[in-house]
Amino acid sequence: MIAITGATGYVGRLLCAALERRGQAVRRLTRQPDAARGDASFALDAPVPAGTLEGVDTLVHAAYDFRPSREADLRRVNVDGSRRLFEAARRQGVRRVLFISSIASYPGSRSAYGRVKWTLEQDIEALGGTSLRPGLIFGRERGGLFASLGHVVRRAPFVPDFGPSARLYVVHAGDLTRIVGAFLDLPDGAGPAPLAAAWPEPYTMRRVLEIIAEAARMRARFLPAPPPLVLAGLRALETAGLRLPFRSDSLVSMLYGNPAPGLAPEVLGVPLRALDARTLSE
Repeated sequence: MIAITGATGYVGRLLCAALERRGQAVRRLTRQPDAARGDASFALDAPVPAGTLEGVDTLVHAAYDFRPSREADLRRVNVDGSRRLFEAARRQGVRRVLFISSIASYPGSRSAYGRVKWTLEQDIEALGGTSLRPGLIFGRERGGLFASLGHVVRRAPFVPDFGPSARLYVVHAGDLTRIVGAFLDLPDGAGPAPLAAAWPEPYTMRRVLEIIAEAARMRARFLPAPPPLVLAGLRALETAGLRLPFRSDSLVSMLYGNPAPGLAPEVLGVPLRALDARTLSE
């Protein structure tokens, strides 16, 4: 039995579907469980209900709550909630834990998201579990930041050009789910060292937007957008209480990425695909 947190989120949905196609028994852990399907209740901001992980062999922790705007609140929800989950896994005798981290996680990360993920990676290492650091996920089924970028390309008369300093590492959704499958096939997991999963060469934000436009048979029109000014504007809007499809912290992650991400074109025997108009539709 494999339990997956965040099962109704973008990454969680991808993993549940892929693992069920492999014939795995999956228990979805979600805020609104479907009892008929065998789901279990789980929320990062609440205690873990008794029996949630009973009979579970492997826990895949993919849940993350983006709603808090302050880092202290992000930590209260995501770090404290994850630690309650890890303790429940220890008590229930869960054999393996895989934490879905991020390529933004590294010592000295400038983004709050990266710092929160880095903190949890240390907890996972202490448990003997494994952290997986995917890049920005792309593919036919859109979600997360890629879905937001696609919306901008389709609707906005101009799209921002942040210049060469805003860089993204990407991974195809199908490659990511195959890497998780390869991890599950290992007799004892992959060990405590984080696994980085992204195409080795970074893309500028402009190039990503061009590829999204090409796949949609559109032409993107760019407007220079100096990152410091955009960051200041996004932070002012967030301070005013507005919820934006693109967060200032995401731009920080692009501008100040991991200087040594340790990437390779193959992870656990799974070859990775580069991003282009064809693979974006696969």
